[in-house]
Amino acid sequence: MSDSELCHQTPDYILLVKTRFKLTLTEYQNDDNLRNEFLDVIIRENMANYYEDTCKELNWKIDEDVLNKMKHENEITLQKLESSENSNLEDIEKKNWREKLEFFCKVGDLDHATNIASTIFKDETNSTSIRVEATFALFRIAYIKNNVRSMGKMIGEITNLMERSCSSGSNWCCRNKLKVYEAVYCLTTRNFSRAALLLLDCIPTFESYELLPFKEVVEYTILSGIISLSRSDIDSQFNNNGLLQQALLTESPKYREYLYSLYDCHYKKFFENLAWIETELKRNWLLHPHYRYYVREMRLKAYSQLLQAYRTINLNRMAMEFGVTEEYIEQEVARFIASGKLHCKIDKVAGMIVTISAAGCNRGQAPTAKCDRGLIYQNTIKKGDALLNRLKKLGQVIDY
Repeated sequence: MSDSELCHQTPDYILLVKTRFKLTLTEYQNDDNLRNEFLDVIIRENMANYYEDTCKELNWKIDEDVLNKMKHENEITLQKLESSENSNLEDIEKKNWREKLEFFCKVGDLDHATNIASTIFKDETNSTSIRVEATFALFRIAYIKNNVRSMGKMIGEITNLMERSCSSGSNWCCRNKLKVYEAVYCLTTRNFSRAALLLLDCIPTFESYELLPFKEVVEYTILSGIISLSRSDIDSQFNNNGLLQQALLTESPKYREYLYSLYDCHYKKFFENLAWIETELKRNWLLHPHYRYYVREMRLKAYSQLLQAYRTINLNRMAMEFGVTEEYIEQEVARFIASGKLHCKIDKVAGMIVTISAAGCNRGQAPTAKCDRGLIYQNTIKKGDALLNRLKKLGQVIDY
């Protein structure tokens, strides 16, 4: 077990992944405060390889004196680790591979870290728990490298190892940890519904501090849950979750405001919060590729939630609800109607949106008779007319 797991602190080399990504964005490239904060951590932790790679990526000038000093400190630390290792021990579980792996991850030498973890994982003489631990480390290395494909592969390897294990129900800690890792992978692949279910399940027993802080788990739960869960599921899964509510109040009040602005139908406030969420997603490497999709789907969800309550609604009234112009709402609704995601029509003459109740309908599919009592009546009439026409034609060909 790593130090981060024991002291419930996420390692700096994991936290710096987000800072490093922010520095690649145009709006942060000239942010001296962020850059200095980033370099202070690197120098303090003697992250020599990480420093070299970042300078090459961001076209920073390398300070050779600082780099040589960090390398010298790392050489001393590595010599201590190697001298403490007893080469006569054949049991890999008693060797200090964990300390060496953590050291190489810390300094940014991910190639050596990968070799160590891969060796442990591929050695079938090791116990399943040891091999699973090494595979979790390979996932974290892929996380640092932003290698989504490798992350998915490691999830599959861990799952297979646990399924083949004889003690299939005994290693509860690893299974709970796997939920967090899989949820992070699901976020990178836009599988928000699966991520929300996994995160909600592991929040009460979260221990994966070596991958991300608990605060981020809470925030990811809100982001994935609000877009994928129905209003009733949010009520049951979020409102009745005391630990989640406490974390939102103390650590992430802005995310709580974002959640309940939509849940309580405060649409103008929701749009303001959604604009803030968009900036948060832009600078988060996990969700940056999906921020346009996410914001678009959340606007659609807000429109659908409002329109479900009305048969008709004035365009001006809807614009006032969202705090935008009438032209903006008209263009937005027209775009979603054209793509088949909103089942309504715009009466431009009357300045109204005419809609049907979407209760019970799957968004993205054409509404069925189950969606509305009026539609049931109309559908029954149409089917009755069709039946009468068929009987009439049948009567014409039958010789009585």
